[in-house]
Amino acid sequence: TLFFLLLHSHHRSTAMNRRLHALTLVRLTLSLAMAACIPVHAQDEACRNKIVVASFGGQLDDTYKKIFKPFEEKTGITIQWVPGTAPGNVAKLAATRSAPEYDVILLENITQRLASTQGLLTPIDESLVPNYKDLIPKARAKDHDGAAIGLFVTGLYYRKDTFAQKKWDAPTSWNDLARPEFCGHLGLERATQVYTLNAVLMLAGGKTDAIDQGIQKFAALGKCARVLEPAAAKHEEKILLGEYLVGVNSSIRALPLTQRVPGLTFVVPKEGAVGSATMAAPVKGAPNPAGAQAFVNWFLSPEAQATLVRELFYTPVNAKVSIPPELQKLGVPAQDVYANLPAIDDDVVMKDRREWTRKLERALDN
Repeated sequence: TLFFLLLHSHHRSTAMNRRLHALTLVRLTLSLAMAACIPVHAQDEACRNKIVVASFGGQLDDTYKKIFKPFEEKTGITIQWVPGTAPGNVAKLAATRSAPEYDVILLENITQRLASTQGLLTPIDESLVPNYKDLIPKARAKDHDGAAIGLFVTGLYYRKDTFAQKKWDAPTSWNDLARPEFCGHLGLERATQVYTLNAVLMLAGGKTDAIDQGIQKFAALGKCARVLEPAAAKHEEKILLGEYLVGVNSSIRALPLTQRVPGLTFVVPKEGAVGSATMAAPVKGAPNPAGAQAFVNWFLSPEAQATLVRELFYTPVNAKVSIPPELQKLGVPAQDVYANLPAIDDDVVMKDRREWTRKLERALDN
């Protein structure tokens, strides 16, 4: 009798433990879901009131936050900005594709194509993004799973005031970067960065089949740089500190700095430049898919586009928005400028970029 009582007690205890264990797992799952904003069901309030954006950092994010402050006030949605580099953000997105933490990713056009071909993005829903219809054709992603928020070019910057003091001629060509007097004063970024990729392409004459020539030229420049900056935001800090007199940067990074750094000037070299786009793309399987579409739509609105032109010197992508004359004079490229830039196939660059980067890293190490 005692044996059967003990056995019955053991079974009851085991069953209770199993129930407690199962309840604990459910509670843990719900807690993790709420913390990560992974919807447990379609009406999850926490997820609908938050958008997580993989962004760039630096002055770009500062302006983006300003643009989206009215959006947050109007919708009650909080935006969490997670700064990083475009390739790094895409790598993280690929690693978490089964349960992504981002709703939207900001990136340039080449990295957007990479994310698209990896199946990490979802198409723009025009019923939720009515401003999409007003975009110029160049602003639409090939598979409609992203939209440009602005166009820019990669060119050269230099300190006009310091050049005058040193009696140096202004740089007018990509090949001018190799001038011996610039050694030790060059502002360049690592092999993985898009501005470096664009510089390599232009040092190759804007021809992808001559990329090895561009790699060797940039590797020689790298030996004259004190350091290759890991990110555009870090490069920006060094320019503000006056550590570089000349270097490679984009119109959207350098032109705003011309308002803060006396004598800083941005130029498009005589050979031309690589035209690029900053893009916003909704993430496939995002915690807040409707919020992601609303985020993209806000970026494409005439109001947001006008702010991007005025404060970050983007070329607008909304056909209803024009560039003020004073900003055209400063150097913001007009929309028609992009038609005359070197024709570089994004798909070729996307396909071969990793191998080019490896070659450049090896050349820089030698």
